[in-house]
Parts: sequence; structure tokens; C-alpha cells
Amino acid sequence: MRRAFSFAIVALAAAATACGGGKGAVESAAMRNDVDSMSYVLGMNIAYNLMEIDSTINVDMVCMAIRDAYAASERMTAEEARTSFLRFMNYDNYERVQRIEEQFLNDLRAADRKFVRTQSGLTYKIIELGNPREAVRTNRDTVSIVYKASTVDGEVFDSTYERGDTVRMAVGDLSKGLQETLKIIGKGGHVEAWLPSRIGFGAGGCDSLGVKANVMVFYDVELLDVERRNR
Repeated sequence: MRRAFSFAIVALAAAATACGGGKGAVESAAMRNDVDSMSYVLGMNIAYNLMEIDSTINVDMVCMAIRDAYAASERMTAEEARTSFLRFMNYDNYERVQRIEEQFLNDLRAADRKFVRTQSGLTYKIIELGNPREAVRTNRDTVSIVYKASTVDGEVFDSTYERGDTVRMAVGDLSKGLQETLKIIGKGGHVEAWLPSRIGFGAGGCDSLGVKANVMVFYDVELLDVERRNR
């Protein structure tokens, strides 16, 4: 039964043998040999991986599950565990992400009133308005843009400035958040925009750019040119 439960997160947690017996026991434990040292190193690695998955994971419950699994006394069946995991990843985790994003954007606007919030959740600040007579009208228009894109922790995952190039593409091929952003400014405009995950890369993320699922992103983007399609 235990072998059937093969989620990646459980495979990671199952090796964290440093959860042996309560806080006091762990703090006083001595690394008496290479096996102890390697077990501790493995536990550190597991912890780092778990924090990458979700920094709010309850460590005490992880340790309880490990001890129960080693004692063959799990408190969930494999099917119950699977259902609980999928519910958390597909529903509970999504709602938690939305609450965190909402709080972040509210704090951002409180700190800088130049930021404007739209109904979709897009939160932007115009640096340069550009020419409103040469603005994006529909998703059929083609734009030339330069930009820097980063995650909420400041990690840049895409930048035309660093590559030294310009991106030219149909507005409809961009994310919903970028489509809305570019329609705010005209040719020559410059805007800073926060895209909540639901109008950015969504639950799928973007493997090619290294963007994880349900991650809010920031764009510093300039609209260099707009080519309108004939209606």
C-alpha cells in the first residue's frame, strides 16, 4: 500500500530522517559517525526542497508522517493522502496564493499611490504615457516592445535589455496581463506592471522561462511601436 503512494513531495519527505523524536532530542543529537552526518545532510536537502514547494508546510506534521511511515502506522490510506494532496494543490493552495497576492498589491498601493488597480487585478504605474493616438486597439495589432520581467522576489527571468533585442509580436499572443498593460499606454509609453498569476502565467507557469506555477510577475515594459491591422 505504501509503495502506491508515489507523489514527489512524499518521496522527498520520506528521506528526512532527522525528525527522530521531538525537538529536544534533535537539538541534543550527536553526529557520531558518517551515517549520522549523511542523514543530517540529507535532511537539510529535503528541507530546502520542501521550502521550494511551500515554505508554510508544517514541519512537525512532516516529521510525524515520517515516524509513522517507518513504524508502518500511517494515519491516512494512500487514497486519502492522494485526495488530500490534490485538493491542497488544486484548490487550497490556489486560494492561499490569491490571498498573498492581494495583500502584496494592497500594500504596494498603500506605499505608492501612483499605482492603479484594475478589475482584473493588474496593478500598474505609468512612467511615460506615450502617444494615445497610436495606441493598441485590439489583440490583432502587432507591437514592438522591450522589457524586463521578474518574480516577486526580484529574480529576473526574462529581459530584452540584457539580450539587446526587441520583441515584435501580435498582442493576442501575449499573456492577458500584458495585453491589458499595453492597451493602457500609447506608442513611446513606459509602464511598470504587476501581473497576478491568474493573468500572468497561471497555474501552468512557464518551463522555458523557469517561472513556477501560480507566481505573480513584474514587468517594466516600453512600447516602441504599434502596427494596426486593417479592420
